[in-house]
Formats: sequence, C-alpha cells, structure tokens
Amino acid sequence: MKETGIQWTDSTINPVMGCQGCELWPSAEKIRKLIFKKCEEQKIEVNEDDFRQHTKDWTTMNFVQNKKKLPLEEPSLGETIINENCKCYAGDLHAKRAGHKGYARNFDRPEFFAGRVKMAAKWSKLNGKARMDKPWLNGLPRVIFISDMGDAFVEGMPFSVLTNELIQPIKDFGDQHIWLLLTKRPDRMAEFGEYLHKNSISWPDNLMAMTTVTSQKTLSRVDSLRGVRCKLKGLSVEPLWEEIKLDLSGINWVIVGGESGSSPKRFEVNWARKILNQCKEQEAAFFLKQLGKNATDNQEPLKLSDSHGGKWSEWPDDLRVRVMPMDFSDLGGGSR
Repeated sequence: MKETGIQWTDSTINPVMGCQGCELWPSAEKIRKLIFKKCEEQKIEVNEDDFRQHTKDWTTMNFVQNKKKLPLEEPSLGETIINENCKCYAGDLHAKRAGHKGYARNFDRPEFFAGRVKMAAKWSKLNGKARMDKPWLNGLPRVIFISDMGDAFVEGMPFSVLTNELIQPIKDFGDQHIWLLLTKRPDRMAEFGEYLHKNSISWPDNLMAMTTVTSQKTLSRVDSLRGVRCKLKGLSVEPLWEEIKLDLSGINWVIVGGESGSSPKRFEVNWARKILNQCKEQEAAFFLKQLGKNATDNQEPLKLSDSHGGKWSEWPDDLRVRVMPMDFSDLGGGSR
C-alpha cells in the first residue's frame, strides 16, 4: 500500500502473501490438540475421529474462517481457542478476503507476486515532506515496510528469486527510499545474506533487516538477526507478551507494542519502560507503537479509548517516545 496507518512507516509492500506459521499463527494440528485438551478438561464430549475427518484438509485459515460453526457439542469453545491462539492480523485478513485480487488463496500456503517491489521502488520521494499524522518521519525519505502480510523467507522461496525481485529493484530504482524487511525466520535471512555475499552482491545500505520478538521463547531470533550481513538491523517487539531482557549489540532500532484484536494478552507498560531503558543504555532508537487493548500500569488497567491503545495522549508521559534511527537521516539520497 502506498499509504498505511502503521505508525512507523509511510508505505507497505508484499512480494510474498502468506506465511507458514509462527507463534501468532499455530498449525491446524496444534489447534485440534488444544480443542481436544479443553474438551477433556471441561468434560465435553467430542468424537476425535469424526472431528479429524471433518477437518482433515483444513489449514489454520480454515479454522479461523469456520470457527463459529465447528462440529462440536459446544462450538463456542472452539471459537474461544481459535481467538486466543490465532492472533496474526494478516492471517485474519486473508481469512476474510481469500481469493480476492492480490491476496493468497490460502494464508498458510504463501504465494509470490512478482514486480511489486519494483513498483514500490518507483513511488515518489518524500524527502522534506511533512507527515502531519506521523511527525517522527519528517525529514526522512519514504519509509517502506516489506512483508506486513506475509514472510519472504518461508521455506522453499528461492534466494535467486528474492535477489531478482527484492534486492535488485532496490538497487536499481529504490535508493531514494528506506526499506524495512521483516521476518520471523532471521536464520534464513542470514543464509540469504551469505548467498548474496558469495555471489558478490552487496546488501543495500538502505534496507534494514528486522525480526519479531514476542517473548523469551523467541529471543534467539535476535542472535540470528545479528548474523545478517547488512548495515542496519531492527526489532519488532510486538505483541510483547512478557518481560524480556534484550542484548541490543548491533541493533539500531526497537519497536514495541501491546496486543490488540480479540482475546488480547495483557501488556504491562513497565515491560516497555525496561526496554526503553535498555535502548538508552545500549544506544538503540526506541519506538512505542501502541499499548494494545489490554494494557496495565503496575498491574492497574489503563483506560484507553482507542482499541489499539495507539492514542499517545492517553499514555503515561514517560512512554510517549517514538524515535527513528539516526542512521536513517543519511539514507535515501537517490536522484530519481
């Protein structure tokens, strides 16, 4: 999208629509197991063989699409479990728009769309243009977020295709923009960086490599990200589900946010305060995107009018921090 409401970017583009699962989008088999376990705990009868037969070809997206009419004695139980575990907005949007032009037919089966990055690379420059609703972007080139609706580093995606469809257009046409490439598979991103190096192709300086961290269980992604051969690296710590301690060596930017959507987990703003202090100590830029729908301050619920908790006039004063990396100011000097 040439324009987006995402606070930390001007635009988004998706060469790959869809994903192969993560902590925000569990496998269909895991959903089945969670349903069976809950039925057992609540002594609700369910014929597992019939249920498996009924859903044998279902992906996670099919569960999301059909959660209100699951073949269960207590169908609301299945709906609750799906709401509590399927938290990817991109997956949910695909469940509603599957088959529409530009979307993958099934979110769990990623599809590649050629030419999209090249198209975005030719978008107009924004250097010097004021962003009235995003003043922290003022003075910067256009910032383009790659992969808010999928993951370019899913298994089976050829590195040669990513080189031709992602790296080369940025080099040829997109040097006037800043690009943010996000993945939950930074190990594959690091392998891609090595592939480029071996083929004497440099990773563009205006392409920031990023990964997502949601809890202690996903902290290892930061180490994998550090292994990517590139100048700029960033973290999307959203949704943050628990207190974490970050090693920010080699990391330029940290975006933090609470969870929105249905059945959101609690977001304790003291977790964000601690990350803010870690950023100050380790010289990384800090950006608080939103507090989410279930925010607390010292375990006391915050009254927020915005369902995403994105209205920062309602935030504690010390957390009204949205800073872009200093390194961005030196990028986007292309002449086109």
